[in-house]
Amino acid sequence: MKVASDHERKWKNLFERQRATLEEAAFMVLCRQEDPKETLCSAFNQLKNRPFHDVFGPVCAVREVIKAAIARNEDCFEQEFEHNAGIALPRRQSGPLPLEALPWAERAVYFLHEVQHYARCDTALLLGMSDGEVDQLNKSARKQMGYPENPPERKFRRQIPPAPSFRVRHSIAFAAYE
Repeated sequence: MKVASDHERKWKNLFERQRATLEEAAFMVLCRQEDPKETLCSAFNQLKNRPFHDVFGPVCAVREVIKAAIARNEDCFEQEFEHNAGIALPRRQSGPLPLEALPWAERAVYFLHEVQHYARCDTALLLGMSDGEVDQLNKSARKQMGYPENPPERKFRRQIPPAPSFRVRHSIAFAAYE
């Protein structure tokens, strides 16, 4: 009989305590509507022999679940992926949509970039798209969820008021001749 290592027991306890959070993370990234248990099992198997740290353990678990969900997405057929990603949801409600109701691509981009704080380039690499597509999908997700559009960023312009001793019409070089 194999005795579980101390690390494995700690990871198992973490996965049991954080089950709802980890399942939610898997759901947000999976392109197919399926039970996330296999994704969690795959993530647990990757982590069970790694050292466990109380502070960083939950973050490592979520990131491993995200990686496992992306690996499961790569296993699905190309036609099935395109079919699921291109589904347009009917707008029956007049208000904003919850994150869970968004199409897969928008949901995954928003979740990784805005919720999990992945960098835009990391989100693009993980999902196999360009940085521009990530920006467009994130903007679309925010709009569908009812967030106001970001106001255009104002560039820093330093304006120095003219000194009262200087004349605006003439330069200092001609001040002695006046």
